Amino acid sequence: MKPNDLLTTPMTCEALGITRPTLYAWIRQGKINPWARLGGQSAWFFLKNEVEKAKGRKYQRT
Repeated sequence: MKPNDLLTTPMTCEALGITRPTLYAWIRQGKINPWARLGGQSAWFFLKNEVEKAKGRKYQRT
């Protein structure tokens, strides 16, 4: 894995066009799986290919 294969939480939100609370809801709902969580509360990292898969899905508001 290369460093550019990972996205931070803000980068993931931007790529998906969603807010941080929505991203956290998606994690809880299993719509996207984080690769690792480091340190503090919001230090999540996501694999670029996982974000691309989530981007290809159409999720409706619940």
